[in-house]
Amino acid sequence: MTKPRPTVCGIEIAARRAIFVFLRQTAETIEDVTGKQTQIKIDDEDDPGQVRHFCRSAHALFDRRQPDRIAIVQRKKIGNFASGGTTFKLEGLLQLYPHADVTIVPPVRLRQFSKEHRPILHPRFSYQKNAYLLACYLLNGVEPATQ
Repeated sequence: MTKPRPTVCGIEIAARRAIFVFLRQTAETIEDVTGKQTQIKIDDEDDPGQVRHFCRSAHALFDRRQPDRIAIVQRKKIGNFASGGTTFKLEGLLQLYPHADVTIVPPVRLRQFSKEHRPILHPRFSYQKNAYLLACYLLNGVEPATQ
């Protein structure tokens, strides 16, 4: 029996949503195994029910896809285009997943990877581009940054 191919999950947090891409490397190609659910949104980050629903939905998605590695594109923390508090909260909820470590990868590492390896990107939707690139980065065996 052959060992199953590893599945990876790349995530980008943008505004009030988490964008997901799940990829698996086959013998010759990269297979997108994301499925229909490509993002999870939250309308009111101050509503405890919505926060719990976001967390449960994301963790259930991880349970269904069972990724071996999960990473999030690092948010910009300072400056004119710094991310807001909502993205911080969503990032924390995703990192609470108990069955796999969720790491943070700085955008500069993704740019370096893209320059060096020139991966062919085929996200289903244009808004998945950064999450797709991150998943390719993980499939390439590059060690993600730790917090």
